Formats: sequence, C-alpha cells, structure tokens
Amino acid sequence: VTSGVQMYKTSVAAAKLNTPQEISPIPVFDEKEALKISQGAIGNQVGDYTFTDRSGRTVRMSDYRGKPLVVSMIYTRCPIICATTTRSLSALKSSQDALGADSFGVLTVGFDTENDIPEAMQDFAKRMDINLPNWEFVSADADTINKLSKDLGFVFFPLEEGGFNHITQTTYIDGQGKVYL
Repeated sequence: VTSGVQMYKTSVAAAKLNTPQEISPIPVFDEKEALKISQGAIGNQVGDYTFTDRSGRTVRMSDYRGKPLVVSMIYTRCPIICATTTRSLSALKSSQDALGADSFGVLTVGFDTENDIPEAMQDFAKRMDINLPNWEFVSADADTINKLSKDLGFVFFPLEEGGFNHITQTTYIDGQGKVYL
C-alpha cells in the first residue's frame, strides 16, 4: 500500500519531469507522516509563484512580501473541511481590528487545478461570506501548486472516487517569505 507521503513525492517528481504519475488504486493517508512533512517546512523560503485571483488578475507571491501572510490551501468542491477551515479563518477579523487591516494578508489557494478556476474561487469566497480586506482567493497551474505545496509542507492527493485527501493546514509566512508556522 502506498502512503499519502509517497504519493505526494511521486506527484512532485512527476511534475518536475513532466511525466505521468503512477497512482496506487487504494491510497492511504498517513497523518503522522503528513504532519512531519508539514512541520519540516518551517523555515522554508516560499518561491515567487504566479497566481490568478478571483477577478482574473495575475498576482505574485512577492506582492505579499513585507508583511506576514496567512496561507490556506483548499479545494472548492471539498464537502466539509475546506469550508470549515475557511470560515474559521474569518476570526482573523479581530486580529485585523487590533493590528490594523493592512498589518497582514490572507491568501486562500485552490489546489484542485481542474476545478479551482477564478470563477470557482470567487463563488467559494461568496459562499463563505468572506469580505475581509487583504484576503484574496487564487488559483494556479499544477506545477505551481505542486511547488507551493512542497514549500509549505502541504500534503494532498486525489482519491479514486473523486475529491482529495489532504492535511488541514494553515501556514503563516513572515514578511520575508519564510514559513514561520
């Protein structure tokens, strides 16, 4: 049986080589290994990736440098967890009230590259009733998502029946672009 971490590493390797990946018919998500990978990302420098925001505008990771950034990776068709995680992040409003609306940014990244297009990210933000300043919802191509996932220690893989198995993770990046927590 292939673990989730092994599938993640296979995905990243296949993306780098631009070759099809072999997927085990019955993936197993290893929570302990996923947590180890997540915690191992602390201190990583996040690359300067390009995204498309929900209005179709191109944004770069470097656009968010200079102040802390909260990053959450979701997929918009997730039945429960991604919506719950996103709604819980709306509690950041009290932090913005205390520190100032411009003191940090929030970036929600759709990792389902087939479905998390700008329109889906816009719809997801509306469904979640997110209207905080400096909170953007973005999408990207598979190569960008795989590289960003590696930088953040975010583990995910597709399920045979559809959807994804993934770690629930919110990442904090400091103003210089390094994974803080």
